[in-house]
Amino acid sequence: MNPGSVLVLEKTFVRPFSGVVRGVETFNLRLVRDMAAAGWRVCAPADGTWAGPLGEAARAAASRGGGAGGALHVPVRGGGAPAFALFRAALAAVRAARRAGGPFDWLLLANDANGLAVPARAVLAAGAARRLLIFAHKLPYPYFLRVLGRRADRVVCVSDAVAAGFREAGFSEKTFVQYGVADAAAWHPPEKPRPGAGPLRFCVFGSLDSEWKGADTALAAWRLLPEGFRRENELHLVAYSSPPDFRGEPGVVAHGWLDPATLPDRLRGMDVLLAPSRDPKRLMETFSQCVVQGMLTGLPVVHTSIPVFAEKFDAGGGVAAETPEAFAAAMLRLAGDPALRARLGAEARRTALARYVWDYARFDAGHLRAFASAPTV
Repeated sequence: MNPGSVLVLEKTFVRPFSGVVRGVETFNLRLVRDMAAAGWRVCAPADGTWAGPLGEAARAAASRGGGAGGALHVPVRGGGAPAFALFRAALAAVRAARRAGGPFDWLLLANDANGLAVPARAVLAAGAARRLLIFAHKLPYPYFLRVLGRRADRVVCVSDAVAAGFREAGFSEKTFVQYGVADAAAWHPPEKPRPGAGPLRFCVFGSLDSEWKGADTALAAWRLLPEGFRRENELHLVAYSSPPDFRGEPGVVAHGWLDPATLPDRLRGMDVLLAPSRDPKRLMETFSQCVVQGMLTGLPVVHTSIPVFAEKFDAGGGVAAETPEAFAAAMLRLAGDPALRARLGAEARRTALARYVWDYARFDAGHLRAFASAPTV
């Protein structure tokens, strides 16, 4: 039985596809696929260049038995400012609802971006969707809350830190936390422990072009270590869009953007994950898929104490450090204590498996289907 229909508005889908699927985009494509496979009729207005990735999501959904539903890519004409593209996406959604003979059961905002607020309100005002679900990947801006906060039936947040922003704004009853790594089974520890001989490998993993990811902190810590240690061991920086030139830096290995399919094996070749992210003015690290992937792989983590990491390591699995000096001290400590590395890695994996594995069935039952008989917006 077809449970209903979902209209998905995603800000990056209306921009030309870059050829690389990253971060939140990866999750949202998976979400489209899972909803379609569960029987929902899914409409995703997008720039024509997204036809390939969205088509792959639809085919994957069909192969998983989503025959009653399906994923539909509604092309949005390109050109002009991104804001205009979002309004064109909203117009395409209204037209799709009219062609379908009635409103979508849900409008799902795949991110709580300011630019989506007015187009989403227009979709609701036109009667093209009955209810609104916001998937919040970051703290809400006041403008977003003013325009859409009262219209939401559900706000699903990626972390307690993000949920706090909605709860403090008065939306506690409709705010929930659920998120995780969708392909968690791929991120497992190596079948055999790495041999003791050879370099110890430290790794910073993420979109390192973003200054707040803290690659500079990791480098500063590395430079504080004895030269002999740096020549015998390695610091891997994964991944830059354009890797800096670190020739002349003992042990430093910079990587460009890697094929996502190779990343689990890449992490299984590491010994310690460094997470030096910082939140200079606003909560920037709102979940950190990369850190959770490292936790699932069984890596001990040296991390800052920003809210998202404080949540993740409250049951062990990591060593807190704020300054380059503290990072360097933690790296030397872990380098000299294999048993400590193993214990922290096991703790990190237990936490990640218990809390941070994406469960689509729970999301579907607890949010999309939970409102089957609820009042509409």
